[in-house]
Amino acid sequence: MPRNRIIYQSEAVYAGPSPATGFHFGSFTAGIGGSSNDNTAGLTNLVNQLQRVQTANYSFNVARTDVNQFGQLAAIDRVILTSPTVSLDFSYILAGLTNEVDLGFTVVSGNSDSNISAISGFLNATQDERNYFIRTVPEGNDAVGFSDVSSGNNGVIGIGNAFISSYSTEGSVGNFPTASISVEGSNMTFQKGLSGNFVPAINTLDGLPLKNFYTLPLTVQNTAIGSGNAISALRPGDITLSIESIISGGGGVDTSTMNIQSYNLSFDLARTPIERLGSKFAFTKPVDFPLTVNLSVDAQVTDMVTGNLASLLVDDSYRFSPSVTIKSPTDSKLVMAKFALKGAKVVSQEFSSDIGSNKTVTLTFESQIGGPQDSGNGLFINGQF
Repeated sequence: MPRNRIIYQSEAVYAGPSPATGFHFGSFTAGIGGSSNDNTAGLTNLVNQLQRVQTANYSFNVARTDVNQFGQLAAIDRVILTSPTVSLDFSYILAGLTNEVDLGFTVVSGNSDSNISAISGFLNATQDERNYFIRTVPEGNDAVGFSDVSSGNNGVIGIGNAFISSYSTEGSVGNFPTASISVEGSNMTFQKGLSGNFVPAINTLDGLPLKNFYTLPLTVQNTAIGSGNAISALRPGDITLSIESIISGGGGVDTSTMNIQSYNLSFDLARTPIERLGSKFAFTKPVDFPLTVNLSVDAQVTDMVTGNLASLLVDDSYRFSPSVTIKSPTDSKLVMAKFALKGAKVVSQEFSSDIGSNKTVTLTFESQIGGPQDSGNGLFINGQF
């Protein structure tokens, strides 16, 4: 029977390994540090389910160029000269940093601060390109716990040769901390069944599909993250922001006493496709440099600190290290996620005041992302996964 509709209960999102054109299974030896994710016949599944997903939007766009000639008004053909544009956007609630690890970010485990750039794997192309999958089960069924793997009861949409183009994480009073991802790919497939299908990645030279198989693990709830009691989601009451006094940044709001209402940390990985004659698709999509990461903080103003904006023109050598730390709701000593900017500068302070409202300020910091060996500039992440 055909479905009447599809809603969130019937879908699950997965991310494959990097590179997208590589094998989606790895070797496994029982009892020696193997994954528990669908271990069969000495192989471990390298496709991972993303957790706490809230939205998932995907699309493709095919650009065509008209072929016209004198003597005929309508085009005699509309030819595809450039590769299709495939996009995937999704967001999820933070419950740890498992998703970030599965997406290729470099994350240091535990409470110790990281000294490795969070996007080092993207910069050296070891974790940059991967495939994404959206599983759909029959109407009225939860994807979680649905164990029927027959092709008739499982549809899979695949996004192939995909690169992350932007990342952001935000939190605010009264809301769960979340993260949002945008992905650009080269191909999209529509398949039936969880196994026995080829990956959606293609050979970018000729556009032909690859003969690599994949299997989607069964969808699970994944509530146990970190140590101690199961954590379903991180809470705003466990978020702290560390911001040095901005006296060296021109003065203004007192960052030690202001009432922080929200934060937004984001960066874009803009990419320019590299094409060449004889190739139907972009050969690769390297990151455009330089890269910057921004942290915007909204707060209610309490006190002010002295300073002079003009002094920045004389001495602008001071660099800030603002950070966002989210502790476990069950263990105040356990850091579940920490996002730290290093080598940051104050970009702006925007004050707002009106009748009936508290005076507010928006602080914006910006840091340029350094190379994989640069431990003093960019974004650094540590926590539990």
